[in-house]
Amino acid sequence: MDVETKIKEDMRALGCNSDTKITLAYHLYTHLVDEKLMYDTEYCFNKDVNTLYVVARPSKHAKMNIYVPIPTSFDVTMEFINKLQTNLCTVETGPTINLAFIEGDFTIVIYSFTKGLVDRLAAEKITEQRTREARRSFINSELKKSKEKIINEALNGGFVEDYDCQGSSRV
Repeated sequence: MDVETKIKEDMRALGCNSDTKITLAYHLYTHLVDEKLMYDTEYCFNKDVNTLYVVARPSKHAKMNIYVPIPTSFDVTMEFINKLQTNLCTVETGPTINLAFIEGDFTIVIYSFTKGLVDRLAAEKITEQRTREARRSFINSELKKSKEKIINEALNGGFVEDYDCQGSSRV
């Protein structure tokens, strides 16, 4: 029996009966093991949400991350993501879930979703923040334009006009 068949049989034994979910999870699993070189990679099945997923560590001492294979044709909603986070996230993994969108040619793109990360700002606050950033950017650009002149004047003590002598002299 080859490795692919063995892994897919193990996934089916966990309780997943969908050939599509098994195929997607298998490709995600091999992607994380072979291409991303993840540690402690395992596949799991959650009956409450009927989801086959993979857990892995990006580095030896990192926390476990959850990766859920999703076909690109599937419409993902915030309700779906919240349901996954509620049923799959643990204290060990934290509030983040990674959705691995898999194309028909098995190209994989992974997006992370973290529950409770940031509240959305009000429209006035966004405008205020953009205005502040624009001002900061303007000041920085003006300082960059005059940087050499400012540094030279600071190092040389500036120029002082001496009316008793011809021209100017350094102090």
